[in-house]
Amino acid sequence: MLAAFFASIPLITVYCQELGITGTKTGIVLTALSVTAILFRPIAGYLLDNFNRYKVYFVFLLLFCLSFPAFLIFPFFAALVMIRLYMGAVYSVCGSATMTLASDLLPRNMITPGINRFAFTVSIGMALGPFIGIQVQNNMHSQASFICVFILSLCALAALLFCRIEYPEIERKRFSVRNAFYKPAYPFMINMTFFMIPYGAVIAYSSILAYEKEWMNILPYFYIVLVAGMLATKFFTQKMVDAGKHRTLVTVTLILLTATMISYIFMHSKLHMMIAAFIFGTGYGIMQPLFQSFVTGTTPPPMRGVANATYLLSYDIGIGIGAFAIGVLHELCGLLNGFAWTAVAYLAGGFMYICYVENYYQNLKKQQPPINC
Repeated sequence: MLAAFFASIPLITVYCQELGITGTKTGIVLTALSVTAILFRPIAGYLLDNFNRYKVYFVFLLLFCLSFPAFLIFPFFAALVMIRLYMGAVYSVCGSATMTLASDLLPRNMITPGINRFAFTVSIGMALGPFIGIQVQNNMHSQASFICVFILSLCALAALLFCRIEYPEIERKRFSVRNAFYKPAYPFMINMTFFMIPYGAVIAYSSILAYEKEWMNILPYFYIVLVAGMLATKFFTQKMVDAGKHRTLVTVTLILLTATMISYIFMHSKLHMMIAAFIFGTGYGIMQPLFQSFVTGTTPPPMRGVANATYLLSYDIGIGIGAFAIGVLHELCGLLNGFAWTAVAYLAGGFMYICYVENYYQNLKKQQPPINC
C-alpha cells in the first residue's frame, strides 16, 4: 500500500510537467492530499478504536485503490487537486491502520524491536514504489506508470485477504473532537513534522531535479540507493536503540542529513545525487522507526488507533509543507538552493528533540506499568 502511495508522488510531479502544470500549481496538487489527510486523521483514529480495525482497513484500502485510475481519466489541474483531496481522506485511515494492526500483533515487551522491523519494511515500500513507477514511466509513459501503481495497490488489497486478524466486539463511543487526538503523542508528532519537511521536498522534487539535469536514466536508482541506506542502518543501530542511546543516534543523524541538504547547492554530478540518496536513506531508516516506537511503546493498546493517527499527522503536515515549500523555492531561488533551505527544518527539529522530546519520552516510559514476563 505504501509502495503505491509513495510511487505516486514523483509520478504526479512529472505528470504535472507533461500536462503543463508547473511551479506553485504542482505544489498545490501535491499538498492537496495533506489538507484532507490532516482533517481526516482524527476520524481515522476514532474508526480504528471503535470499529473492527481489520474491516475498516480493508474498506478504505479498496477506496484508496480507486484513486489511481482517476488520474488518467481526469488529466487537468482542478481534477487532479480533487483526486488528491479524495486520496488524502482515504489514505489517512489506511496509513493509521497499517501501523495500528502491526502493533496489535506484538507483545508489549517486543514493541520497540518489532515496530523497528516493521517500520523498516514500510521504509522499503516507500522507496521501491517510486523505483518501479519511474522505471515504467521512463521506459513507457505516465499512463502506464499509473496503471502499474494501481496494480501495486490491488496487490496490497489481495495480500490483506490472506492476513485476517480477529478482533472482539468493541463498545463504541460517540465521536468527539476532544477525544479524536492523543495528547501524549503531540511532542513526537510536532518534532517529526520538522524532520518530514525536507523528506517531502526530496521525494516530491527529485524527479524534477533529474528532469532538469537530464538525469532521468538514474532516477529509479536514486530510490534503490535510498533503500540501501535504510538497510545499512539495521547493521549498526539496533544495539544502540536497545541500549537507549537515542540522543546520540538522533544528533549524528541530523548532522548528516543537514550537511547533505546543504550540499545540494553544489550538486553537479549523478554520483553526488546517489551519495545524497544513501545518506538520506540512512537518516530516515533511523528516525522513522525510532519515533514510531516512541509512540507505540508508550500507548495502551486500546488507544493505539488514535495515538498513531495523531502521530502520523507529522507525515501529512511535514510532507505537505515540504512539497509546497520546494515548489515555491524552486521559483524564487532555484531548485538546488531550495533543497538547501529546507535544512533549516532539521535544525529546528533537532533543537526541539535535544531540549525537550528526549526527556519527555524517558519520563513517559517510566510511567508505563511493568511488563509481566
